[in-house]
Amino acid sequence: MTKEITLSNPIHTIPALRVAGLMLFFVTLMLPGLAVAQGTAGDQKQLVQVVQSQKSFPETLKAFKEEVSKAGWSLLNVNNLAGVLSERGFTLHPVVVLDVCSGKHSVRILSNDDYRPFSAFMPCRVSIYQTSDGRVFIARMNAGAVAKMMLAEVAKVMLASDKEIAEIIANTVR
Repeated sequence: MTKEITLSNPIHTIPALRVAGLMLFFVTLMLPGLAVAQGTAGDQKQLVQVVQSQKSFPETLKAFKEEVSKAGWSLLNVNNLAGVLSERGFTLHPVVVLDVCSGKHSVRILSNDDYRPFSAFMPCRVSIYQTSDGRVFIARMNAGAVAKMMLAEVAKVMLASDKEIAEIIANTVR
C-alpha cells in the first residue's frame, strides 16, 4: 500500500522532509558529475578525452584496429552499438566501442590480489563514432583524471597504458 505524502498534514511532515532531503542529496551528488561529463573539450578535468579524425568512419575504425596490433596490444571485443540498436528498430549514426588490452600492463594489476578489484576498469575501452554532421571522433576515459583516485601502483599502470593508447589514437588519425 502506498501513501501519498502531503505537506499540509503535520503527521507526514517528517517523511516528506526525509524524501526531500534524499532528493537534494542525490541531486547534489549528480550535478557535479554532469558538469564534468559535459565540460568543454579543453577542460582537463572532464572524464572523457575526444580526438577528431579526418578520416571516414570505416577508415578510422580500420586504422585503429591496425594501430592496436602494431603496438602489440590485443583487440578483445568490438561492440557495434549502432548495429545492435538498429536490429531493435533504432536508427543511429555509427558508434563502435572497442575493448583493447596490453598484457604487459594488465598483468601488473591482475597478478596482485590488492589491485585485482581495479579490473572493473579493464580492458581499456575506446569509442569511435560519427556525429550527425559526418564528423568522426575517437573517445576514451581520461585516465589522468581517474588515476588520482587510484592506488599509486594502479595509477602508474593506468597512466602508462593511457600513454600508449594516446599514441595508438594519434597514429590512427594521421
